[in-house]
Amino acid sequence: MKKNNIIYKALLLGITLSATSCGKQLFEDPYAYLSPEQAFSTPDRIAKSATGLYDALQNREFLGGRTLIYADIRGADCGVNTFFGNMPQFSTLLSTDITVKDAYQGGYRTINETNLFIENLTAKPGVVNAAQEAQYFGEAKFIRALTYFYLVNLWAQPYNFTSGATHAGVPLVLKTTSTPFSEDNNIPRATVKEVYDQIISDLLAAESSLPASSAPEFSTVARATKSAAQALLARVYLYEGNYAKALEFANKVINTNSYSLNASPLEAFRNTTTAESIFSVAHNGGDNPNTNNALGQHYSPSLRADIQVLPTYVSLMSAIDKRKTELITQKNGAFYTLKYTSVSDWAPILKYNEILLTKAEALANQSTGVSAEALALVNVVRHRSAPSETIVATSKASLIEAILKERRIELGFEGHGILEYLRTKRNIPAHSTVSEQIYGSDFVALPIPFDDMQKNPNLVQNPGY
Repeated sequence: MKKNNIIYKALLLGITLSATSCGKQLFEDPYAYLSPEQAFSTPDRIAKSATGLYDALQNREFLGGRTLIYADIRGADCGVNTFFGNMPQFSTLLSTDITVKDAYQGGYRTINETNLFIENLTAKPGVVNAAQEAQYFGEAKFIRALTYFYLVNLWAQPYNFTSGATHAGVPLVLKTTSTPFSEDNNIPRATVKEVYDQIISDLLAAESSLPASSAPEFSTVARATKSAAQALLARVYLYEGNYAKALEFANKVINTNSYSLNASPLEAFRNTTTAESIFSVAHNGGDNPNTNNALGQHYSPSLRADIQVLPTYVSLMSAIDKRKTELITQKNGAFYTLKYTSVSDWAPILKYNEILLTKAEALANQSTGVSAEALALVNVVRHRSAPSETIVATSKASLIEAILKERRIELGFEGHGILEYLRTKRNIPAHSTVSEQIYGSDFVALPIPFDDMQKNPNLVQNPGY
């Protein structure tokens, strides 16, 4: 099974094969069908296999863009479009929905590729030097952690739904198998805590072995770095409600002095490697999620325009706010975001503005009153887009509310939608044709796909489906 699954398309990158190349053997195996022994036999091939991990991360049904879309259209700021079936709805979504199945299985395909890479690199010690080997392991673990973050937060109730996060999460698949029909493959759902613990373990391992970020360029935004691992750890700890650790890792990113806010909130979406960009899933004109899956195709008013921005979101900003004047447009009486304009737009995962707001939220929650530092940080973000507007808070509660509002505005349509409501135990307000979803509703977690339930008798379905 490993030989059949290990298709590292990135082995083709950077390799130019000429029919007249004097050293070319006529009967070499095609690069797309190298066995694990061949694919991990030289430093160059291992490097290309590591690049292949990012091809797996581009999965069009998952972090190529669809997962970010699903998180947002199940939030409160997007209109309901029938293109995505019942995904934007709640009580009418079924476990047989094709979008649910494709996304769930897409996430696990990415995880399978990372597991294959880790196992095959482990089996070939010493082919690359120790530092390079550690970096490759770190990249694989970062990608696995990132994928599990979205899986557990979309297919399970949030971390603090139960004391100790003992409720059902998603299956933790950490190794591959050569016997696909064995009962050993029928892995039950781990608890949410167990999934989070694995995410944190992978990210801490990645942090210790990934290269530090330098000036923003393709290799420091499209590939995992130490700062990317730290930024994701800050988010994970914030979702746990572990504000001390969220603050610790947000400060690690800030203290690198490698990142800063761009002058305009639009810049990070037109230039993929800005000082605000920490990690994105890269795409280009020839390597993207395709017409039906790309962020730009669905969001852009000039393309498919499947996803409208609701007036309630637009009303959160004043007339002079750059997030309204530069990032929102109106067409045929409807609002749209301008964050994405083409099929080659990168999927933004981690940006510096989120880190500043995470630090502000962590400080605000740890303070007994109004944290002056937290208030200053949220105003740094506000003043970038509206220099003449200053947020004022008279209580701890009002400060936290202001920070959450700023996160909603600043991170809109970047895959945070429903997750922000659930992690903070808020109801999802009624919007468009969708009724209010009370915190704890069975339907805020996606159903385990019917196909997977049939294949794996050890899976337990989410309540209500």
